[in-house]
Amino acid sequence: MLKSLTLGAALFALAAPLAAQTAATTSPPTQPGSKDDPGTPRAPLPADRGYDKPQVRTEAINAQTRDDVARANSTANITNGSSATAAAVQADLQAQYNADMASWMEGMRTRGAINAANQAEYDRRQRAYADAMYVWRMQVRDCERGYQFACNRPTPNPADFIR
Repeated sequence: MLKSLTLGAALFALAAPLAAQTAATTSPPTQPGSKDDPGTPRAPLPADRGYDKPQVRTEAINAQTRDDVARANSTANITNGSSATAAAVQADLQAQYNADMASWMEGMRTRGAINAANQAEYDRRQRAYADAMYVWRMQVRDCERGYQFACNRPTPNPADFIR
C-alpha cells in the first residue's frame, strides 16, 4: 500500500510540470493605454466634488492661526520694502534671531555638561558595582575553601565602593 502511494505521488510530481507546459496559453497581459489598463487616465468625474471650495471645517481650522498668518505676512511685506522702517524691522528681526540662537547654544552647552556629569556618575557606579562583585566572588571562593570568616561576612554593598 505504501509503495503504491509513493509511486503515485512520484508520478504526479513528474506529470504536473509536463501538463502545465502543454496547457493552452492564456490571453496576453493588459496592453498599456487600453481601457483595461489601471494606469490609463479616466474621464473626469461628472460632478465636481468641491475639495477646493471653502468649507466650514477648513475655515474652523484656519481661524485658529489666521492672526499669526496675517502678522507674518505684514512683517514680510514690511521687510520687502526699501524704506528705513524696513531696515529697522530687519535689524530687529536679526537681533531677535541672534538672541534666540545664543539662547539655544547656551541650552545645548548646559545639556552637554549635564550629560557629561551623568555619564561620569554612571561610570563611577558601574565601576563600584564591578568592584563589589569582584570582592563577593573572592568571598565566595574563600568560603568554598573552608574559611568560615568569609562565609559569615555580609555581601558587599556597591555603595561602599563608590569613589
